[in-house]
Amino acid sequence: MNTTLKFEGALLLGLILTAQCCIAQRLPDDDLVNPGPSADSIAAQIGVTAIDILAHDLGDLSGDGIDEFVAALETSVVIEGTRERLVTIFQIRQGRWILWKSSSAAILNSDEGGFFDPFEDISIHDQKLHISHYGGSNWRWWMNDTYQMDGVDLLLGEHESYGGALCDQKTEWTINLDKGLASCVYSREECPEGFGNNEHLDSLPKSETFEISNALRIMFEQRGDSIISFISPKNGFEGSL
Repeated sequence: MNTTLKFEGALLLGLILTAQCCIAQRLPDDDLVNPGPSADSIAAQIGVTAIDILAHDLGDLSGDGIDEFVAALETSVVIEGTRERLVTIFQIRQGRWILWKSSSAAILNSDEGGFFDPFEDISIHDQKLHISHYGGSNWRWWMNDTYQMDGVDLLLGEHESYGGALCDQKTEWTINLDKGLASCVYSREECPEGFGNNEHLDSLPKSETFEISNALRIMFEQRGDSIISFISPKNGFEGSL
């Protein structure tokens, strides 16, 4: 290869690399589809100076075959001594992640679970949003909320909860708002060896399933705005949402 061809080849390669560099610089910033919006982008869209992401996930929630991005986060806003918490959901619009839904009611604050932070996990699967909490010390509790789309609204479809302690009563609830059914199981936690007897376990558990109104609509944005209570007609088990 003569000197002229070598020079022309080097020049062509340089032009290609320069073009690639410039194209890369012109690409949209951190709102790009993959893998999700950055913390700075989320903070800007919800109107705060900074955030910390507690957990996040990608999944198709709306049923259109395109993944949404969900994040449980703490903002820089402090309310009554505790950093504000939100669950935010983003959709892809014109190749960018845009805020779609946001709720401070769907997640507990860091001081609402006893000694430990109660937030456990958030995920999207089966076109449903799942949020779980866990807390307590001697008395333990957990709850799982499942949301799904109903038209343009994201509604609470199912709630599961547990509360109990060793050598003491425990209660488990499953409330299905779509089907209009509530189920409760009452029993007692087994005592550790050497810390009590377990004779009381012979007559337990007791369980009951009963109908509730299937017209109840608890929106993602209003999850904690009101308390809905249930009392089972046969055993008088008490539960709430």
